[in-house]
Amino acid sequence: AALAAALGGGLRGAAAVECAASGACGGGPDSDAEAEVSLLASTRSPSGGAGTCGDPAWFYSACQDANPQDPAYGTRRRKYVVPSASCPSKDAFPWCDPSADSASRAELLVARMNFSELTAQVSCDIFGGVPAIERLGVNAYNFIRENGHGLLWNDVCPITTMFPQVISMAASFNRTLWKAIGEASAIETRYNYDLGKQNSLFTQANFNIFLDPRWGRGQEVPGEDPVLNTEYAKSWVQGGQAPKGPGGLPLTGVSCKHFAAYSFEGAGGWPYPAADSNRHNFNAVVTEQDLADTHFPMFEGCASVGAMGMMSSYNAVNGVPMAANSKLTNDLARKTWGFSGTVVTDCGAVTDLYQNQKYVETAAEAAQAALEGGSNIECGDTVVKSAPRTQKMEALLRAAVAHSFDVRFRLGEFDPPAVDKKTEMYDQAAHARLAFDAAVQGAVLLKNEGGLLPLAPTTHVAVMGPLKNANWEVLGSYSSYMRSINWTDSPNVVSPVQGLKSCSLGFKLTVVEGGPSVCALTEQSIAATNSVVQKPEADVVVIVAGLFCNDQQEQNVDARPQSSGKCQAGCLEAEGCDRQDLMLPRGQQKLIERAVGWGIPVVLALVSGGPVDLSAYKALEGVGAILWMGYPGQAAGNAMAHLLFGLESPTGRLTQTFYSSAYTDVVNIKDMGMRPDQTIGHPGRGYRFVDAKYVVYPFGFGLSYHTWNYAWEPSTIEAGSFTGCKLALTASASGDVGARAQTSVLLFLSPPDLFGPSAPKKMLRHFDRVHGPEAQVSFVLGAKDFQLAGQKGKFAVYPGTWVATIGEPAVLTKTLQVTTVGCSAV
Repeated sequence: AALAAALGGGLRGAAAVECAASGACGGGPDSDAEAEVSLLASTRSPSGGAGTCGDPAWFYSACQDANPQDPAYGTRRRKYVVPSASCPSKDAFPWCDPSADSASRAELLVARMNFSELTAQVSCDIFGGVPAIERLGVNAYNFIRENGHGLLWNDVCPITTMFPQVISMAASFNRTLWKAIGEASAIETRYNYDLGKQNSLFTQANFNIFLDPRWGRGQEVPGEDPVLNTEYAKSWVQGGQAPKGPGGLPLTGVSCKHFAAYSFEGAGGWPYPAADSNRHNFNAVVTEQDLADTHFPMFEGCASVGAMGMMSSYNAVNGVPMAANSKLTNDLARKTWGFSGTVVTDCGAVTDLYQNQKYVETAAEAAQAALEGGSNIECGDTVVKSAPRTQKMEALLRAAVAHSFDVRFRLGEFDPPAVDKKTEMYDQAAHARLAFDAAVQGAVLLKNEGGLLPLAPTTHVAVMGPLKNANWEVLGSYSSYMRSINWTDSPNVVSPVQGLKSCSLGFKLTVVEGGPSVCALTEQSIAATNSVVQKPEADVVVIVAGLFCNDQQEQNVDARPQSSGKCQAGCLEAEGCDRQDLMLPRGQQKLIERAVGWGIPVVLALVSGGPVDLSAYKALEGVGAILWMGYPGQAAGNAMAHLLFGLESPTGRLTQTFYSSAYTDVVNIKDMGMRPDQTIGHPGRGYRFVDAKYVVYPFGFGLSYHTWNYAWEPSTIEAGSFTGCKLALTASASGDVGARAQTSVLLFLSPPDLFGPSAPKKMLRHFDRVHGPEAQVSFVLGAKDFQLAGQKGKFAVYPGTWVATIGEPAVLTKTLQVTTVGCSAV
């Protein structure tokens, strides 16, 4: 059902009818009870431009055809071996009876391990995982598998589906889409696991807050808002752990990272901060208030839906490294939130305890501190090499290993295999179509002067810019490649030019070669082969500009500030590399200026994760439209073509504030404060707190080709009670553009003014995805919606006059009078 609902307006025929009839299209909190439709049900029917603009369900299949005798396994660089069953029968070992609970079975197994085996089961190699224990029927297993937007597993056939990067998918504000993609990528993970292509069902996904706009890993997270990130995390976990594995088992186990307050790379110190301050030794000084209402909610959300894992961050929080932070891991996550999975450290974090953070003096002390602090699996080898052979250490090891094996038991690894077990190929076309729709729904139209977009089918289009032929560059970090030794020709990716060339709408296309590279400091690129672009004969110029999401030449991420030319040029946003500022590289700026000077309308299509300073282009008359694509994944070119020509309408909304470059001039990237602080000139962070003078495009902003009108329904609020605190409205669309109209409705609440600058200006509280031409939306408000975190991090209802607004900018406003026991409309 999730797939049908997620595809929404792009569906045709029976699937569209079923989606609408079930009420699942909205993707809101009440849409999860939709009629059951298999995720693998084919959705090969193309959307708006049926047969005229590429195939939204296209996927690369040539590698399967190359090995017809065994297409399921592929031949690329690895020999795959299906692992032997850990429990051939329920009598093979005492822990093989699937009718017993997982914790008891794990305890039976762990009790049979000796000290050396225990240490080895804690220390997970980033590539190989924890080793097998043949005498106990235990296979090797890797707890460091990545699945943020598609399973990261290179050199396999079929290539795993590469959905848009997280920051792009989040812009859809569509829970049903997130859950569907979480499920689809989990299906691919279990498929590869069952065939022995990879040795884990435990996957990592990043839900941190996008705190500073320069953060290199901002592309990997949903955005800057705790409600958005929490809802995204919960949806992803529910999809990834859907009970659709063999015998109703969870498909995978999802691990939520990085707990907590991680939004800074700083590796090595170039060009800032100092060399002694980077993610491996950074102490995040965070107030109890900011922890409670900004950094904790998404991890509590993961715990609430039963996430099987949590990865701790490298950094310390208020002096205690997260790899050894018992207060936050044992007391808060496990005891208070009820988290019951396994805790994994980031890679090398236990070594950091004594080498970089100086929290303890020796490796043995680091091993003990990590286990006492709640870590169950270390990515590294400190424990296996240095754990002291004491009774206390053995008890810590057994407790840690019991947690990790409990997860493995829950995922069915030690259940006797079914006699008729058969691994079938997943529906690649359905997953490819889902990737296309995610790319479309995540695109954000920021500017559209005079209705320049959508383009008429008779338009003569000139496409140029350093990312017009983007291939791997549109995937985002933590992506899979068919050839990991050479990313430059990933055959599963549709580039912008390829997407436009696939259209047969009648327009003329001119591909303008040359011009600056992504990192060029001038329009005349450093490379002699790139010449200054000349004026084309065209009706409109589409410039595909942006940033690099990764650097194949430097895969040691912590060395990037010193050895990555992309990082040093300011054109890379990635793990290990924070940006210096928010400007596009100078060469791209000059290209845009030159194109505007031709007097031809310019469409700026932006490929990036983090915000770019667009203030000049927002004001520049010659730039008629700005379309932010994020990192749109394998269907990038098809999605862009459909959006440019109106076969689909943009519906995405920003999940991060787009600031002017003046903001980073006054904000220290290491200052974790959310609230403004006039004593040090700190203007605050994110839309909830920042001074509006630094904002170019705000959180929640996004235009559409359709015109949407909103009206409140008659109030149903029961005075003096939260039980009936309900806001209802009607959203109606006009304009015949492409597929059926859809949009996201965002509800913000602003607290009473009397609480000063420490209170948020406004807060996202609810959102829903709706479809036209008309939809009814209702939001039920509870006491929690009117709570604010105090300085000690405790939440309480704040009485007084609250203001509810719909949209950004606000299209509807309603005043509410709130007491500690209820609300009423004013």
